Amino acid sequence: MRYVIGFVIWIVIGLVVAGIVRIVARAAATAPPVTFIFGIFGAFIGGMLGVSGYVFHDPAPVRFGGILGALLGAFFFTYLYHYMARKAI
Repeated sequence: MRYVIGFVIWIVIGLVVAGIVRIVARAAATAPPVTFIFGIFGAFIGGMLGVSGYVFHDPAPVRFGGILGALLGAFFFTYLYHYMARKAI
């Protein structure tokens, strides 16, 4: 159950960060569903990388490294999507 709650937290982090990046760094050619998909994707990638240091101890997604990684990953991937869309126009 702890893993399910952790993954739900990662999804919420991805959605919130994607919404914030969409407001702050708006680009003309971006679609809202794609922005939120990139946010969730980034949260999962960042969360997995953040938890990877705890593989032999307790790789729970609710650890500080997992939450911080999800936050940074969601921000990075969503901002990268908006940045590339802005440069493409």
